[in-house]
Amino acid sequence: MLSNSEWSPAEQSQIGRLSGLSEWYRLWSRWMKLGKRRIPKHWPLHARVLMNSEELRVWHWMINTFEDHHVLVKMPVTRFTRPNASEDSLHWYEMLQHTTCTFSVCASDGHVIGCVDIPKSFGLPLKVRSFKTSLLAQCGISYAVLNPSMLPSPEVLRNEFLGEAATKARHLKREAAVLEVARISLKKTLAQQRHIRTLSNEEHSSMPNHWHDSFLIQANSRPAELR
Repeated sequence: MLSNSEWSPAEQSQIGRLSGLSEWYRLWSRWMKLGKRRIPKHWPLHARVLMNSEELRVWHWMINTFEDHHVLVKMPVTRFTRPNASEDSLHWYEMLQHTTCTFSVCASDGHVIGCVDIPKSFGLPLKVRSFKTSLLAQCGISYAVLNPSMLPSPEVLRNEFLGEAATKARHLKREAAVLEVARISLKKTLAQQRHIRTLSNEEHSSMPNHWHDSFLIQANSRPAELR
């Protein structure tokens, strides 16, 4: 078989045109096939739940655990990570676009601070767990795998995701909220008692004076003499 250097310029030009026509025909055929798939009037789809029963139960638990955050469901890691400027972004995007976590804990500024996976019935392969742990740790994001039937203490997960300082701040905030509710309740009770006393005093002061002295007035007339 002849190498490219052994073809004459005219033959090489002809080969180039044929190669271009072949590529054009391939793209044109693909476009025609896609064109036949028009948007249907009735989609062959139906709605389904986003989570199974175990995931739903853990989701509610996480909402209570991170009530000061947002708990997102089944987010791909490419939504909250990105490659360095010097890296091949397209390569890493294609590699990670199907990598998801069951739950992602997001702060109010839009940054994800931790991810949680709920394994299937057959468990989570150690290779996958190590891969996600390493990937997220390098981005400063915590990672945990939870067993729905043996959930940890909420404080344990909060400490792991937010640190002990945040947990203590949460306790202080809750205590302050309880004290504030008690203060408002006491203030309301005292106001009601003052209102009741005011009404009682007004009713007492509005009674006619002769009602107060009725039992002290002496009779001016003498009893009739018996005859």
